[in-house]
Amino acid sequence: MKYAKAVAALALGLLVSGCSQPKEEERAFDVPNSLCGTPVPAELLSPVLPASGKKIAEEEKAGNGYFRCTVSVDGTSVLNAKWTWLGKGTTTLNVASSQWGVRLDEHVSEDRTYTYADEGGVSRVTCPEPSVPTRKTEMELFAQIFISGGGQPNEAAMEKLIQAYAKALSASPECVQK
Repeated sequence: MKYAKAVAALALGLLVSGCSQPKEEERAFDVPNSLCGTPVPAELLSPVLPASGKKIAEEEKAGNGYFRCTVSVDGTSVLNAKWTWLGKGTTTLNVASSQWGVRLDEHVSEDRTYTYADEGGVSRVTCPEPSVPTRKTEMELFAQIFISGGGQPNEAAMEKLIQAYAKALSASPECVQK
C-alpha cells in the first residue's frame, strides 16, 4: 500500500510540474510579406523562421547579375536568399550543388525547374523579357533559398517558399523590361 501511495504521489508531482513549465517564448516580430524586397506571403515565410525572437532584419548585397540577402533574427543569421544569372544550360542541380552541406537532389520537380529539401531550394526563374536583352538567349536566372544557423528546416514549407520566391522574381524589375 505504501508503494502504491508513493507511486501515485510521484505521478501527481510529475503531472503538476509538467503543467507549470515556463511557456516557450513567442515571436515579438511580425513576419514580413516579402523576402529581401521580393513579395512572398508571410504564411510561406513563417514556417522556416524561428518560433521566437524580438527583431528581424535583412542585409542585402547586389552586384552586376546577382543579389544576396541574409535574414537574421536577434542578430543570428536564419535564412539566405539570392538570385543570380548563370549560363544557358545550367541546371537547378548544378546550382544546388554549390551550397555546401545542403543536399538538394532528393526532391526534383518533374519538369526539373526546381529542387528542394528541408534546408533549402533552388529554382529556375522564368523571365519573359529579361531586363538585359542579351540575357534572353545567353543567360538564365536562378533563385536560391537556404536555411542557416537559426532557421527552421521544413521540407514542405521550403518547396512552397522557393516556388513563390521564383514566381515573384519573374515579375521583378530584374526579370521584366520596363
